[in-house]
Amino acid sequence: MKLKASLHIHTKEDFVDGYVVKYNIYELIDYAVENNFKVLALTGHKKFVYKKEFGEYARERGIILIPSIELHINRFLFFSDHIIVLNCEKNAEQVINFRDLAKYKKDHPEIFVLASHPGFGFLESISMNKLIKNIDLFDGLEHSWFYAKKVNLNKKVEDVAKKFNKPYIATADAHILTYFNTDYAVINAEQFDLSSVLDALRRGRVANITSPKS
Repeated sequence: MKLKASLHIHTKEDFVDGYVVKYNIYELIDYAVENNFKVLALTGHKKFVYKKEFGEYARERGIILIPSIELHINRFLFFSDHIIVLNCEKNAEQVINFRDLAKYKKDHPEIFVLASHPGFGFLESISMNKLIKNIDLFDGLEHSWFYAKKVNLNKKVEDVAKKFNKPYIATADAHILTYFNTDYAVINAEQFDLSSVLDALRRGRVANITSPKS
């Protein structure tokens, strides 16, 4: 079955960016229902903000809400590498570098690690060289919404995904709703449950819906 999914979202509950987000998790879930989404991942910056009641609210409305986090690792001054860890627990907050991530993956094989907007050259993006050097730690690479027809840094990310046979997954990195329903993934899962969704992601059974921005 094909499931419309947004795997990189932020809400008012976010520890870092919550002050700029105008909707809370309940409002986002309601909006997602209106737009036929079936899978969401709550990826709060630095802190694990998922709560059981959030998952129940989503489930009652026909949505799988994946407990997740967007980690800031390898911090140096204002720089850090952002990575998304899907299907994790609060203890993922303890991961602060690649060594920790490798151990966390070994101890928690159920997680799915997604490189957040890699190679975009911001203070918060892993470099392409570092991505390739640590490619075995990543289960998938993110296709960022932030691109135009003539300027598209996603192309080199897609090349790396193809070279290393990694799933390439579109997200809206939602802080506002402008691109929530224009940049997303459609996951072809065997069943409507978290295990099947993660299995489909690992197998690259994903179609990206996205368009260049003006």
